[in-house]
Amino acid sequence: KLHTHVRYKMGTNPFTGEIHEGKTLAGQEKIVRKGNHVYIYGTMVRSHINPERVTVNKGDTVTFYLTNLERAEDETHGFTVDHYNVHASLEPGKTVALTFKADLEGVFPYYCTEFCSALHLEMMGYLMVKDPNKKYTAAKKLKMAAMSPEQLKKEYDQTVAVNDATDKVIQSVVKFLKDNHYEKYPTIKALVEDALDQYGKIAEQKKKADEALKAGDVEKAILFENMIWQYMVKTADVGIRAKDLLVKKVAKPMSEAAARGEEAFNEGGCGGCHVIGKVSSGPDLTGVLQRHENGEKWVTDFIMDPKTKFKDPYVESMINYFNLRMPNQGMKEEQVKDIVEYLKWIDENSNLF
Repeated sequence: KLHTHVRYKMGTNPFTGEIHEGKTLAGQEKIVRKGNHVYIYGTMVRSHINPERVTVNKGDTVTFYLTNLERAEDETHGFTVDHYNVHASLEPGKTVALTFKADLEGVFPYYCTEFCSALHLEMMGYLMVKDPNKKYTAAKKLKMAAMSPEQLKKEYDQTVAVNDATDKVIQSVVKFLKDNHYEKYPTIKALVEDALDQYGKIAEQKKKADEALKAGDVEKAILFENMIWQYMVKTADVGIRAKDLLVKKVAKPMSEAAARGEEAFNEGGCGGCHVIGKVSSGPDLTGVLQRHENGEKWVTDFIMDPKTKFKDPYVESMINYFNLRMPNQGMKEEQVKDIVEYLKWIDENSNLF
């Protein structure tokens, strides 16, 4: 008699039964180039594929490592890249590897091929294959060439506004890092120095943008402001990674139960929708134990059997807002108890998130 499982342990290679070398959890997605081989460490969960944009050169070998973060029974995702004749089916917890040569130039959608939920059509991204021997005219530049002076000025103002908003995020991260003495921790210090190096290149671009605007060349000013945004994104990406590491250094120590809860949270796919301290595909869980009467029991019951709470006014409002119902991730009682301890630890350190 076969004793089957309804889900894989997170990150399982189905051919070996062991943990796959490409296992990726929420927040660990990345793109790594080694010579002419590009490795994409991605995740799939209702309702997105992460990363959503991948750029490679024509002739590169491309490997997609994909992990299905779902824990709900039968919540299978498919994956294919248009025109490249590759496909995989990913049951919950499974990690697969798809390798092919990017020998076609162009933009190729990749998407989920299983009707997984009402948000199925949102599960897609784009593989952009460039010929390294060609020069491409940016779509943004073509768009601006057709704009009136008034439209160009509006575009400039919008670009500057985005940069200003991004800079506020960066400054808040820098303040956190300095207030918590990032320099005490070598790995974090190296990340911060890398981030500040990127940020230090902005002043020169800002000077060029201002000079172009003063000379009446709004189009060129926009291009320099776009370059500023690129440096800001690189700064923010590295800076936020440094902040996440620093939080663990300065937070109150985790109990053994809370540490197990964090592992269950990540391995159980919860991070696919919930990002601590931020609103993502689902609500921020900071303070969730205080949102309900007898919060620990409420959260426990919800995780164990989500559908029993779907008519709760609060849950119903969240379902309508995010257009998504929380799935049953098949958690065991002990795992849920540990997750509650992890949520308590989050609340004890809520000022850090």
